[in-house]
Amino acid sequence: MSNTVLVVSGFDPSAGAGILQDIKSLSLLGISAIGVVSAYTVQNSEKVFLAKFRKWEEIDSELTVLPEPDYVKIGLISPEMVKFIREKYPDAKIVWNIVLKASSGYEFEQREIVKENFDYADYIVLNNKEAQELDVKPSEKFIVTYGHTEGEYISVYYNDKEMKTKRIKGPKGSSFHGTGCAFTSIFTGFLSMDYPVEEAIQSAMIVMSKILERSTEIQQVQSEKLAREWMKYDALESLRIVKEEIEKIGHLTIPEVGQNISYALPWSQREEEVAKFPGRIRLKEGKACFVSDPSFNDKSHTARMAITAKSFKPYIRCVSNVRYEEKYIENAMKKGLKVFKYDRNLEPEEIKNSDGSSMQWMIKYAIEKTGELPDIIYDEGWYGKEAMIRVFGRNPQEVIQKIKIIVGISE
Repeated sequence: MSNTVLVVSGFDPSAGAGILQDIKSLSLLGISAIGVVSAYTVQNSEKVFLAKFRKWEEIDSELTVLPEPDYVKIGLISPEMVKFIREKYPDAKIVWNIVLKASSGYEFEQREIVKENFDYADYIVLNNKEAQELDVKPSEKFIVTYGHTEGEYISVYYNDKEMKTKRIKGPKGSSFHGTGCAFTSIFTGFLSMDYPVEEAIQSAMIVMSKILERSTEIQQVQSEKLAREWMKYDALESLRIVKEEIEKIGHLTIPEVGQNISYALPWSQREEEVAKFPGRIRLKEGKACFVSDPSFNDKSHTARMAITAKSFKPYIRCVSNVRYEEKYIENAMKKGLKVFKYDRNLEPEEIKNSDGSSMQWMIKYAIEKTGELPDIIYDEGWYGKEAMIRVFGRNPQEVIQKIKIIVGISE
């Protein structure tokens, strides 16, 4: 059962920020959020003219008839309302995107009252200028974005970790309206999909970059430029990009039974919802041979593994199988990859006799034994089964990099 995400945020009639942007951004992840307006504004994509905050009695009456949420994203709001929301939903994870003032200069929230309500949110997202005004630093609670700086990259800090993404500018070099709303909503969305905090931040940064790349015509974030279909396209494109890499190293990686690399979508539950190369990648005259370009057609054991892997670690959505060589395992261990040896002899009889169940059982067994999903799970073969290495990662690019490491050609 999926988690319920509630948005409590201001209404921006230009749809560049506020609750309209929040809902659009969450929809990119396939999340149907519920929402309540916390403030009404008079604004366009360039300037805020007026903000009118709603009273708690009004907000509460609307919240009361909605399902109880698991995650709450709070945007523009009277700061004391954060306390009331926490009291109403004591078990929910609350993410608060603080908005002290608009980029055009309009003042929204009083600093001292904001600080008094810090404790009621689980995570607080704010930009570096706001962090300086409120005298806070990145920590387990505070996620600080450094978009209001110069340079080729934008940094996001959480605890003592810095995460970077390439800066994308708006029309004529301008900044975008609504980036804080969109980023925080997408971050909350990934949290609701059980991503760890750092993974949710990094994934939100990647999605934001893709949104902004398509939002350069006007001065606001256009989440509607992307939709769920985009993620399907992006999965296929990610596989197309690594196809050339596989062609280069296929003579080192392709086993007798053939190779595949499968990339699941966040919501994939069936093999037909996983991007893959139809059939299997085979060796022909020492070169990798593909049946066709990647698609969502056909079935694949790596597709089943990708679905299983993300059921335990939702950010691990890509799997490839590689020919077994003892030196490959040695290379992986020397380079610090997490490696697990799987003994097919341990499989229960009902698993051995059930077509397609072995790989899922293998992943579950590895996690039970190690407490984590390894980078590599391998076995040395069994009656009628070729010895095999399976490589797990967040996306095809990461999986290919790990494969290069194990075959000894990493850069």
